[in-house]
Amino acid sequence: MEPPVIIVADADGEAARLLADYLSRQGFPASHTSRGEDAIRLARSGKLGLAIVDVSLVDMSGHALASWLKQIDREIPILMTSGDYRPELEMRARQVGVLYYAHKPTDYGRLQTVVAKAVGAECG
Repeated sequence: MEPPVIIVADADGEAARLLADYLSRQGFPASHTSRGEDAIRLARSGKLGLAIVDVSLVDMSGHALASWLKQIDREIPILMTSGDYRPELEMRARQVGVLYYAHKPTDYGRLQTVVAKAVGAECG
């Protein structure tokens, strides 16, 4: 059986690719997208293990995507990234069930630690 996939969703496709590549090199199966609909499709397939979602996506907000993902599976861990430092965005993220909120530029090492804990708790 294939391990669950981590999806990195960000309107900035290059930023999403770089983070997904980093996570893959650390041993986490990760893919990237700039569209929330791709993450929703993956969640509906039952293959999504964790989502790292930026506040802005091409087709919807990160908050809307987090809400959709939680409707599909309340147990999916969701991390959110943002270059927008307004406190109300983090508060909204927490309200929709986001586990961890990170400001950009993203500290990859810290994010990797959070991902490992979230995936480990889910698997074990």
